[in-house]
Amino acid sequence: MAQTTQIDVSKCDNELYIIASTPAGSSELFHYKSGYSKPVAETIYPPAILPPGQYTLILIGINWGGPQNFVVKQNFASGPAVTHQLVLGPGPVGDNWHVAVPMTI
Repeated sequence: MAQTTQIDVSKCDNELYIIASTPAGSSELFHYKSGYSKPVAETIYPPAILPPGQYTLILIGINWGGPQNFVVKQNFASGPAVTHQLVLGPGPVGDNWHVAVPMTI
């Protein structure tokens, strides 16, 4: 898998955690809260934070009630970006969206 160079968050309604995990432990890369369908434009640069290696990138979306919406784009050193998203109308309160994908730094 190509190296992840950056992660772009363009929607977060309501709360998003981004975690990098290994068998030895995890690191929180990002925690954001928003609502009312407000725009989000946040970028995380994992190679600036983490040592080289193999990780599991974990995305957790939490809904506080009402609409929920999460869009996260994983960019690579080569090849196309991958978009991870949940775009729904009203949903139950709680952690309703989970994504766990391999990540190389």
